[in-house]
This record gives sequence, structure tokens and C-alpha cells, in this order.
Amino acid sequence: MANFFTLHIERSDGEVVLYFQGQLDRDRSGEIWEDLLSFFQRENPSKLVCDLGQVDRIDTAGIALLRSLEQRCARYGIELSFRRLPEIAHRFLQEEQRQRSGQGIAEEIQPGWITSLGMWNKGRFNAAFDLIRFLGEFIAACARVLRRPKELRSWEFLEHLKEVGINAVLIICLLNAMTGLIVVFQGMSLARSFGATIYVADMVVRSVAGQMAPVLTAIIISGRSGAAFAANIGTMKIRQEVDILSVLNFNIIEFLVLPRVLAVAVATPFLIMLADTFGILGGMVTSRLVLDIPLQSYLAEVQNTLDTSTIFSGLIRGVIFGAIIGLTGCFQGLRTEHTANSVGVRATSATVSSIILIILADTIFAVLFNAFGW
Repeated sequence: MANFFTLHIERSDGEVVLYFQGQLDRDRSGEIWEDLLSFFQRENPSKLVCDLGQVDRIDTAGIALLRSLEQRCARYGIELSFRRLPEIAHRFLQEEQRQRSGQGIAEEIQPGWITSLGMWNKGRFNAAFDLIRFLGEFIAACARVLRRPKELRSWEFLEHLKEVGINAVLIICLLNAMTGLIVVFQGMSLARSFGATIYVADMVVRSVAGQMAPVLTAIIISGRSGAAFAANIGTMKIRQEVDILSVLNFNIIEFLVLPRVLAVAVATPFLIMLADTFGILGGMVTSRLVLDIPLQSYLAEVQNTLDTSTIFSGLIRGVIFGAIIGLTGCFQGLRTEHTANSVGVRATSATVSSIILIILADTIFAVLFNAFGW
């Protein structure tokens, strides 16, 4: 035994008293624990008393030793008590015992189905309240910018407009041209059965320009820009950049959300116009190569079928679809949590939610435009 610590043992009527003397610290805890293990191998007392009245110094290693001794006695059914325990050790052991008791009670009490239902509804309502607050702050920010247009961060707006619009032109034009090709091949057999292959131009205009181009373009933008908005803002939130902007008294909606939403709402109608154009051109090239329809005849049929209501309905859809994509992406980004996979989860949620809302909005537009004769 080290000179700085002694362990004295007394026995009486099945009770064993251990007298700790000296310093119970990190340097001596390992050696003391080995002595205690040797003691337990030699004897099996029914009651053990630890007297620490002559301990000069105790640190966290000594408290951990007492905790290990307490666990071992509880495991083997030995009644353990402490006598003249130092105040710091008493507080540590009491707090640890209190936490164990609270954890045991929490494990025993299982919430019922009513409690579970209430907790589930609370989470859903919190998301709904966050959405309502987000939309309210966005509307207020738009009103402030309308009163004072100079407050709009025009440089960031142009940067996002370039990212959403110009960088997406190639993929949107290519996919919509292929859509026009597909419509021609799908309607070719039906048009031939009536001996009126020229009417594939009507199919292309009504299918592509009237419905498919706006929805397909919005879905592409949602996958590109909506997910990017959520990922960018989510990364900023994890890095606490959003918190820093709030501390510096920046309005988060005006600083981060408004330029992105305006950019995608402005870019989407123009992209839809390009999509309509290339969808019709794709159908024209396919009709010329496969059905041998003269270009002049095809364009004349397109002019007879395509009217201003079709164009304006696409532009109106584009503005609403763009606003949905921007708001959904930014909202999901601001709800990012400080976890490893939260950014990916929010980016995925932004894309899925945008697509669902786009389809729902397109359904409503279809009913309204039909009611107005468009």
C-alpha cells in the first residue's frame, strides 16, 4: 500500500467496516481498487460500511471508485453504507442516484395512445405554425420592398436569376424538345387511322404548350433550384451563419429568402416560353422526318391552334410555380436542424413538397381555366 493512503478493516457480527485514510485521488485509486477486489475475493460480507472520516483529499477518480464499489455491492446483494462521507462526494453520489431514479421512473411510465396522439399533433401543428409565420414574414418583406425598392438586394437577385434561369436553359430546352418528339410518336398512329396526320401539330400544341411544358419545367427547376436553396440555407444554418445574421440585426427573410423567391418566380415564366418553343420545334422536326409533313403546313396548323390564352395560362402558371418552388426550398432550408443528415433530408423534402404542390396548383389552374373558357 502506498504511504499516502491506508485501508483499515474491522469485522463484527457479519459487518465489515473499511476505514479509508489519506488521499483518495487519481494516483492511488487504481491500487485501492485492486485491494478492494482482493478483499471481495477473500470475504463475502452481508453488510459493508465505508468510513471516510480520515480522507484528506478526494477527486473525481476517488468518487468514481466509490461509485464502482456501490455498483459491485448492489450486484452481489451486499448492503453498503457510507460514514462521514466528504461533502463533494456526497453531492456527486446523491445526484447520480437521483438521475437513476428519474430514469427508472421515465422508463416505467409509458405514454398512452392519447398522449402519443397529442405529441404527434403537436409536431404537426408546430410545422404549420412555422409555415404561417414564414409566409407572413415573407409577405411583410415584399410589402417593404414595394415601398422601398432600393432595399432589394439586386446583386444577389441577379446572381440567383442567372443560376435558376440561364444555367437551366439547356436541359429544359432539350427535355421539352424530346417531349414534343414523344407526343408525335404517340399520336402518329391515331392520326394515320383518320388519314389526318397534320393534326399531330394540334396534339403537340395542346399537350406540350398547354400542359406538359409548364409542369415539366417546374419539376426540373424544383429538382435543380428548390433543392439547392434548401441545401444552401441549411448549410448556412448548421454553420450558424443564419444566427450571426440575426445577431447583426439582418432580416433573414429579406436577406436570404426574398432574392431567391423573386429570382425563381421571374425566371420560370421565361423558361416555360422556351419550353413551349422547343417542344413545338421538336414535334415539327419529328413530323417532317417521320410523317413527311411540310414545315409550312405544320407551322400553319400550329398558328391556328396556338392562341394567346394558352401562352398567358403558361405564364401565369410559371409565376405561381416559381413562387412555390422558392418558398418551399427556403422554408425547408430554414428548418434544418444541427444534425449530420438534416441538410439532405431538407433538400429531399423541398423537392418532394414542391412537386406535390405544383401538381396540386396545376389541377386548380386546369379547373379555373376551363371555367373561364381558356
